[in-house]
Amino acid sequence: MKRYTLLILMVLSLVSAKNAFAQDDAEVWFNQANAAYNSAAYDTALMLYNRIVDAGHESSTLYFNMGDTYYKMREYPMAIFCYEKALKLDPSNEDARVNLEIANAAIVDKIDAVPQSFIARGWNNLKVCFSGDHWAVLSIVTFALLLLCLFLFLRASKTGLRKLGFFAGLLMLAVFVLSVLFAAQLKRESLREDHAIIMTPTVTVKSSPNDASVDLFVLHEGSKVAILEEAGEWNKIRIANGSVGWLPEQTMRAF
Repeated sequence: MKRYTLLILMVLSLVSAKNAFAQDDAEVWFNQANAAYNSAAYDTALMLYNRIVDAGHESSTLYFNMGDTYYKMREYPMAIFCYEKALKLDPSNEDARVNLEIANAAIVDKIDAVPQSFIARGWNNLKVCFSGDHWAVLSIVTFALLLLCLFLFLRASKTGLRKLGFFAGLLMLAVFVLSVLFAAQLKRESLREDHAIIMTPTVTVKSSPNDASVDLFVLHEGSKVAILEEAGEWNKIRIANGSVGWLPEQTMRAF
């Protein structure tokens, strides 16, 4: 039994050491990539950033830097893709949001989005104030404060303290519920690949998933689409103005 325990401990130690070395390599590559970017060696920077992604590491900052690199190389579709990935991992990344707008101004298609209701717009604006991880941490903190308020309400001897515990508890409950909902929604969105960026210079959107179907409209590289469903090598897509059609899967890159 002791031999098996020792063997398990040795294996766990080797795995931990391997992960630590991989993390160290990623940090070294990231610093080297940043230095290459600052020296205008964009090809080298991009190679190092992609090496980090290939090693299984992702972060909003990493994709933001990749987006900047692609933008400097005038590869606007990939720049847009990386900025969108950065925002998917951290919706509160305001730098990525600003640079995404700049990159979108450099592409052909200018598609007006369907206006959102006041409630939907307010909900989304509040949701992207923090990342999913930050909302999760906030939910833990507010739950602890909620328990403290409950204790104060039940055990305080003074009426004023009991009122404070009651109303503060209601506030903590509201924040806790919202933070849990936002954290869950952002986590769910981060796991789905239900959007894509068009990578083909020009592509015709079809009425059904085959080349012989009716042409509906044309999209150009860099445009963002929502993926509604898949049928073989075709994806049913919707653009920001609500128009729907079918495109070959190879014309886009999902995120």
